[in-house]
Amino acid sequence: MKPIIGILAEIDDEKTVKIQDTYVKTVECLGGIPIVIPYTDNESTLTKFTDICDGFIFTGGADVDPKHYGEEKKETCGVIQQYRDDLELRIFNVIIKKQKPIIAICRGIQIVNVALGGTLYQDIPTEKPSDIFHQQKEPKFAMSHDVEILKGTPLHSLIGAERMQANSFHHQAIKTLGKDLEIMATADDGIIEAVYLKSDRYLRAYQWHPERIWAEDELNRRIFEDFISVCKA
Repeated sequence: MKPIIGILAEIDDEKTVKIQDTYVKTVECLGGIPIVIPYTDNESTLTKFTDICDGFIFTGGADVDPKHYGEEKKETCGVIQQYRDDLELRIFNVIIKKQKPIIAICRGIQIVNVALGGTLYQDIPTEKPSDIFHQQKEPKFAMSHDVEILKGTPLHSLIGAERMQANSFHHQAIKTLGKDLEIMATADDGIIEAVYLKSDRYLRAYQWHPERIWAEDELNRRIFEDFISVCKA
């Protein structure tokens, strides 16, 4: 039976929900049934969604409001979607208790880190300057830099290599790790590119976008195949 995958999407100030079809197609092509989670402040509705879905994808998008990690918003911080922050933080707390599998992409790794008490660089170019351009100029389906995979991590076990290619579309990144998160991969400039939760719960988070490049890259394909297989189990 195909697993049902809940996808957290963009939510603007009018509570309009929007999602890029790459997430939907990835789930469909790799054996899952995608459901886009709407905004709701009804806790019973939220609980029902978390019961129905076998796993969840926290997707890319707007910046996380720095108030959630105890900082004032800087001028270099980008667009904030308050309703999205609210929904994702609430639903994360429910999912993690139910031990539902989670994969988090780009903004996703950031909201997960914040939900677990971590902090973010609000703007990499001004707070942690680098020779790597993390907002790539190449098309979204192209690679832009390598990541180094740490030995002994789930990603290293899955990939079987110490380096792999990634794309890059972010100006924020993890600064301090959230509770029980461990690093799986970094860029050559030290920016954290992937983390996992050190527990029996399946939580994998990536700063890049494997959902855009898996069809052309076997290693990135394994990331989503692994997630879908765990949701199916």
